[in-house]
Amino acid sequence: MPTDMPEAALVRRFFDRINADRFDAAIDLLAEDVLYHNIPLPEIRGRENARRFHKDFGIGSRIRVEWRLLRLAQDGDTVLTERFDLFTDAQGGRIALPTMGSLRVVGGAITEWRDYFDLASFEAQAAALQG
Repeated sequence: MPTDMPEAALVRRFFDRINADRFDAAIDLLAEDVLYHNIPLPEIRGRENARRFHKDFGIGSRIRVEWRLLRLAQDGDTVLTERFDLFTDAQGGRIALPTMGSLRVVGGAITEWRDYFDLASFEAQAAALQG
């Protein structure tokens, strides 16, 4: 089995930290001026804004995440991920979301992070948890 290129290894480390409840350590792997985009939501620029977005959502406090990497491919400085993202609340309610990601790594940091998912599916599952 081939060894990961440095960019893919960094992306794996990013998701490993998230899944180990080391969210802040994961976000620290983002470039200070990272472009983060959960498509179709508005773009977020900056590491601290990305951190705040996730903390406001409840990750690391009210919500536990497990973002299972199913496949990973690399083209130059871009790493593509196919994932199954699980969000679990304190009562055990769960949202399961197939997600595709594109992460660009430059200079040892993630400079662009885009996730593609079905927002309607996420919203329906979230509403069912509250209902």
